[in-house]
Amino acid sequence: MMRYAFLILISLFAMNYSFADSTESSPHQQLQKIIDLFKDDLPQEAIAQLQQGEDEWIPDIRAAEDAQGFMLLGRAYFYAEMDAEAFEAFEAALLLDRSLSRAHFFVGLLQKYAGDLGSAEQSFRNAIDLNEQDEDSFIELGRTLQAKGDLSGASAAYENALLLDRSSVEISLELAIVYAQLGDTANAERYFLTAIAQNPDHIDANYNLGQLYQSTQQHRLAIERFQHVIKLTPNDWRAISKLVQENEALGDIPARDMAIEKIYAVWRSNLSDDFIEQGFYIREQTQVEQGKLFVLEYLELKGERPRKYVFSLVDEQTGEVKFDVSLGSYETTNDAAKSMGTIGPDERLFHIDGYAPNGNHYTYGFFDSMPSYESTREIALNAFEGKQGIVSQTVIAD
Repeated sequence: MMRYAFLILISLFAMNYSFADSTESSPHQQLQKIIDLFKDDLPQEAIAQLQQGEDEWIPDIRAAEDAQGFMLLGRAYFYAEMDAEAFEAFEAALLLDRSLSRAHFFVGLLQKYAGDLGSAEQSFRNAIDLNEQDEDSFIELGRTLQAKGDLSGASAAYENALLLDRSSVEISLELAIVYAQLGDTANAERYFLTAIAQNPDHIDANYNLGQLYQSTQQHRLAIERFQHVIKLTPNDWRAISKLVQENEALGDIPARDMAIEKIYAVWRSNLSDDFIEQGFYIREQTQVEQGKLFVLEYLELKGERPRKYVFSLVDEQTGEVKFDVSLGSYETTNDAAKSMGTIGPDERLFHIDGYAPNGNHYTYGFFDSMPSYESTREIALNAFEGKQGIVSQTVIAD
């Protein structure tokens, strides 16, 4: 998404600048027209006029040392994604008038985009010091602090923004996400529900509240949220995969399998490029005795070493994988089995293997047809506990 389109969400184009002169100069009018073209989603025309102005009337802006002219010039460059030129224009405006809160705001955005979060934070604070009613600066300060890992500071910034606009769905959503990251599920739920009350069909609010309910084991509430997302976007494979996970957690196998059928239908429809490219979905995520279990289900067996399921045991503290168990059907294994007559020319041999982070490899069994998910899962859980019988192994010496 182009930057000028994104900025509509934070009301940048709603700003009306007041100038010292009652009659604007022609360069001011030209720059405002360019900004309006960006607002109207006509970037090519806007950029063409901006480039023409470089030779004709933009030099007059620079020569006049007009702070408001530099502000308009900076905004035009900003929406054109000419960051170096925009930064130079806003800095020129601030040299002439340090009280321009919006110049500090735009400089903060440019610094944030460049990854200079410390400077961006200070610029947004400068903007707020000059204008405590600047909702956008509080929002961007919150996002910057969030990116820096200062979640408490981010929540305070968003709370200040919400005081200025109680009806903002986006601010409520930002607050909910920060509180979820802080582990404050009560406030996270509160602000997700606030956002949904303001816009019942807000997809992100519904999806993220569903994830919050999933993380707190409130599976039926989670299903309600994900079902609403799917009602709004029927081919949202991520939301459908959540139905697979949540119905698995409830033990509702018919509902789980219906969701799996829908996942495959979406995949076969070729309507989602990212889904086609990824080639798998998360079939299950649940708590087991040894840690967090994530299960990937691949949608087709392709390549030299295809796998159908991967069961990953993850350390909840570090997020690192402690052990993997996979159901695979490798080409070399199939070729060997066919040459020995173990399987027919159109058949596949499946095997379940375990992989430790240190390189140790264990094979738990071979199958002349694909075993069910349930039987593969049972072997994986036994392997995590060290209770599964081993057919062969490769152990890396210490």
